[in-house]
Amino acid sequence: MKYLISPCRDACPLMRPIQRHNILLGYLGKLVETGLADEEVFLKIYDELFNFNPLFGICGYICGICENNCNRNEIDGPVQVRLIERFLFDWYKKAVNEGKFPPYRPIEMSSAKSEKVAIVGGGPAGLTAAFFLAKEGYKITLLESKSKLGGALRFIPSFRLPKDVLAFAIDQIVTPLSIEVQLKANIPINVLKRNYNVILIATGTPLPRPIPPFARDYPGVETAVEILSQISEGSINKDKYKGKKAVVIGGSGVAIDTARSLRRLGAEVALACLESADRTSKDGILANEEDEQAGKEEGITFYYSRGLDRVEKNNSQLHLTFSLCTSVYDLKDGRKIFNPQFDASDTISVNTDFLVFAIGQLPDREYLKEILDENGRLMADPLTLSTSEQGVFVAGDVFRIGRAAEAIRAGKEAANSIKGFLEHKELKREKIEYFTVSLPYLKERILINPPQKTSFLALEQRLHSFDLEQEGFDLKQVILEAQRCLHCDICDNCRACVTLGFRQDVSKMYVIEEKCDGCGYCVDVCVYNAIKIIEYTKNNETKKTIEVNTYLCRGCGSCQATCPKEGCAIPGFSLAEFREEINKYLGDKIQIIQG
Repeated sequence: MKYLISPCRDACPLMRPIQRHNILLGYLGKLVETGLADEEVFLKIYDELFNFNPLFGICGYICGICENNCNRNEIDGPVQVRLIERFLFDWYKKAVNEGKFPPYRPIEMSSAKSEKVAIVGGGPAGLTAAFFLAKEGYKITLLESKSKLGGALRFIPSFRLPKDVLAFAIDQIVTPLSIEVQLKANIPINVLKRNYNVILIATGTPLPRPIPPFARDYPGVETAVEILSQISEGSINKDKYKGKKAVVIGGSGVAIDTARSLRRLGAEVALACLESADRTSKDGILANEEDEQAGKEEGITFYYSRGLDRVEKNNSQLHLTFSLCTSVYDLKDGRKIFNPQFDASDTISVNTDFLVFAIGQLPDREYLKEILDENGRLMADPLTLSTSEQGVFVAGDVFRIGRAAEAIRAGKEAANSIKGFLEHKELKREKIEYFTVSLPYLKERILINPPQKTSFLALEQRLHSFDLEQEGFDLKQVILEAQRCLHCDICDNCRACVTLGFRQDVSKMYVIEEKCDGCGYCVDVCVYNAIKIIEYTKNNETKKTIEVNTYLCRGCGSCQATCPKEGCAIPGFSLAEFREEINKYLGDKIQIIQG
């Protein structure tokens, strides 16, 4: 099966209909701004987003993957989808805290069922799966080994994701759906199998990769997971790093979060990674560019394309030697295979007090041992997420390491598979191919309209505080930013105009063959490139007509209003009605549309 979609939707792991929500927020926001509607109209969009992705508010703080593929990148910068999402979540959270709305939204639920599901892991995958399965009426028990839900989201520093935001988002899932939560729980899988119909393993990767043997026994050698965990729990010694030097090893978002956190604790920080500074390269650094630039502003030194070779004691410090990394990945069948290569003749040296490894994380294999294969691997169907163990499913980083939005998607997919399993359906998922739409208009006709700007904490404040560093949009900004959307997605994926009452349904142009002579007027006026001229043979005579790509057609009516032979038609509209609407729009201007 093949689908045509916008680049932003294709980039979003959850494939959210971003265009639709931009249109709804832009239009309804304008009504609220001008006093034509009460702000409660935003609840319609909130409910839709929440029921599509119950952690959309978290994405509004830490995601923005879709922006990398926005067609506006070719013009003046992407639509800031992340901040648009954040606005809606912040608005709702503020309204609830001020008592304007009840503490929870009504959630449509199916009738209660007898089957019980145990979800092991309270991170984004587990929380999402719990939400969708609880809505289906199943009895859900969410088991978390830590003292709080959130999983890896807890490790994200509060200057990016405030703890009250995370707590509010989690509570909106757990409390209204009466999900049973067991904290500090570590119940073996074989015990769970005796008490539950289905088990979902969503334990993530809680363990840091082992520190290389040549660095393991030196004082001042730590892992990023330990530091971020201590910061999150409030148990970090705030004076430990003050005035000291720290080197963080790694090029991930976790590495940069750790480096930026250490700066806020008073350390002089450098970050060394195998990846290059060139993001267009196969070896380019993977961490978010915005966070990388923020780290540089905060005084972090970046050593790109460097691999740690040696650690030696140098008086009270550690002496580090790095070799040049000439290649990080091999390319095979379009996939990147980690296989770093080094030039040992090109080295640099750095002295430091602390050496922090942020080189990846691992699942708890001891806990998983009952479902690992003979080679110690956790095997599951990549589409249904079912394992070889009957009634055991997996989701999130424990199976496939990715970003938060990818874990949310996995939780949603696992919930769908578990529902099918409990309903005794065959677990089979069709693989769908997606093709993206390019700019819907001629590039030169798109007006320059740069992204709205938000303010950041002053650098001096950032370096001495874990307070949220970036302000969100206000109402005016979210309207203006939403209106920057070029509406690249096809109408069938959006339907915002129908929701807003502008149309009864999505209409597409069709050809009245006996009237069309292939003159091409419609082709000239279609800004969506949805029409092309084709030739055909009839009675041994070659003739011309037009062909419509219904995916690309927006049903705008330009073709019908322009066609001299009335060979184009839009369901539900007559040519006279189109002309009347156009003349009404022109008002007192000259009536250029004639009957």
